[in-house]
Amino acid sequence: MSGISVLVVDDEPLAREGLALRLAEYENITVVGCCNNAKQAYDAISANQPDVVFLDIEMPGRTGLELAKQLREEGNAATIVFVTAFREFAVNAFDFQASDYLLKPFSDERLKECIEKLSIAMDMTQVIDQHKKLGTLLSRKTGNSIDSFIHTLEVSNELSNNNELHELQQIISLKSGSQWIRVKLDDIVWIEAAGDYMCVHTVNDTHIIRKTLKQFEEELDSVHFPRVSRSAIINIAKLSTLTPNSNGEYVAQLGSNVQVKVGRKYKFCIEELRPNRKAV
Repeated sequence: MSGISVLVVDDEPLAREGLALRLAEYENITVVGCCNNAKQAYDAISANQPDVVFLDIEMPGRTGLELAKQLREEGNAATIVFVTAFREFAVNAFDFQASDYLLKPFSDERLKECIEKLSIAMDMTQVIDQHKKLGTLLSRKTGNSIDSFIHTLEVSNELSNNNELHELQQIISLKSGSQWIRVKLDDIVWIEAAGDYMCVHTVNDTHIIRKTLKQFEEELDSVHFPRVSRSAIINIAKLSTLTPNSNGEYVAQLGSNVQVKVGRKYKFCIEELRPNRKAV
């Protein structure tokens, strides 16, 4: 089990100290503090960034529900476990995406169940974070997402030498309709957002893909495939000229017959990527 840092918030001293002692019995739990009101809790959460807050609902001044609402509005990622003697607050508690709801007095078994649930959730969060990091690294190195890279491996013969690996890294797998297609990165000219779909324009064809521009940004190396507007990504290797137009934007000439609008704020990034290509 992964280690979990916990803050206990309750205006009743016995309840607060008792819960802290019970939590301390778990090897994977570290109690980083105890607070007796919402203001003190908010300051402690900001300072300690605990993984989990065991939060009493009924407290003098600001309630636990009000504190939870503020944390969610500010984007704080702490997991909330509400603790209260009043069953009627259960519905309100889950409106704030609480992980669990402990009704006082709760048994050791009920607390154990809560801790196990938290541990599983924390482990899953770590796995997801590692998956994202691996996906980012993979896309930077190969231009492929994890899913498309795995699919490419599945449909490719077993790699026997570095030349085959290099060839694999130059291919992206895309799902067009119900079929997977393999496209050479060098063949991509530009990618265009078209409503809920993406048009991947290659040298010889256009593929309609159910994907977002943000997903392509995450999968492709931005050095080779920079975003040039809210709706377009280009292959920098295809860029021949960058020309200003009358409204302050620019036009990227890709090859002999493709022109793509470039937003003003993206122009400087393109010039940095291609210092040998001067804007007209």
